[in-house]
Amino acid sequence: MRRKMCKRKGFTMVELMVVVIIMAILGLVLAGPAFADAVAMCRVKIIVERIAEISVHGNPEIYLNIAEDKESRAEGSYDIAVNYNAQILANIDKKLPDGMSLFVSLQHPNGSFGPEVLLSENPRTVVSGISPVASKDNRINYRLVCEGIDNYKGEAAVSFTITDN
Repeated sequence: MRRKMCKRKGFTMVELMVVVIIMAILGLVLAGPAFADAVAMCRVKIIVERIAEISVHGNPEIYLNIAEDKESRAEGSYDIAVNYNAQILANIDKKLPDGMSLFVSLQHPNGSFGPEVLLSENPRTVVSGISPVASKDNRINYRLVCEGIDNYKGEAAVSFTITDN
């Protein structure tokens, strides 16, 4: 017996889709190595700047009644942000009258207090050993000592400066 063969004139839609998908997969597989040697380069500029910020809060006022005491205290606070090992220096803008001394001590960002320092026009270290940190509401203690002064009204600007440790 002889079978009758049908002649086809084209592909069905499903057959065409299968062929297209197989060709696409082969194209991706074979094209990958062809583009493997393509390299793109970009230069990235990197800038790391030093951060040294300090801000002081409060306007401390020291009232002293010489008849009762020879010293009085006031408080303030400061915020600090540094990205390197640093220290804080302090000084006042003018010489105080003879017999009057203004001291300051600052709370280290780690929580401990530094020693009390007599302020003058020359900057003095009030906190050292500060590692990179961002810390808020650190306390500042001021102490005024007067001997032989019975009347004085004035003010002194205290400057706090961050420098290398």
